[in-house]
Amino acid sequence: MAQLDLAGVAARASRRMRLFGAALLAVLVVQLLPLPWRLSGLGFGVLAIWTGVRLLSDLAALHRARQPAPGWLAVSVGLGLTTLVTLLFAAEAVLYPLVSEQERCTSAALTHLDQEQCQQTLEQRVSELGRRLRGSSG
Repeated sequence: MAQLDLAGVAARASRRMRLFGAALLAVLVVQLLPLPWRLSGLGFGVLAIWTGVRLLSDLAALHRARQPAPGWLAVSVGLGLTTLVTLLFAAEAVLYPLVSEQERCTSAALTHLDQEQCQQTLEQRVSELGRRLRGSSG
């Protein structure tokens, strides 16, 4: 009975490993897309985080049963990377108007000076937003 359960855990871990890998790959590919499509990375990121945590749980169960459980280091690194990138997607969603304007400005910039002007405009708008937030909370 215990062997059958371990086989089930190993099969589940294998399925979750494939799903985790696909979701992680989707997160990395979506980063290359323009807004608003890039924000779909939030969904892929949440899926990868959820699957990665469940996968680590399965790998730990296999390890406790003294069964081979390779991949825990790769899953841990992938989970950390996915969490970081998902937080960046969340920040882009919160600051969507600023980020989309910056992206439009940069794509229309023809020279290095134009790109610097876009960056300066973004920095001014972010500092203005920060001043307004500090003023309303203080």
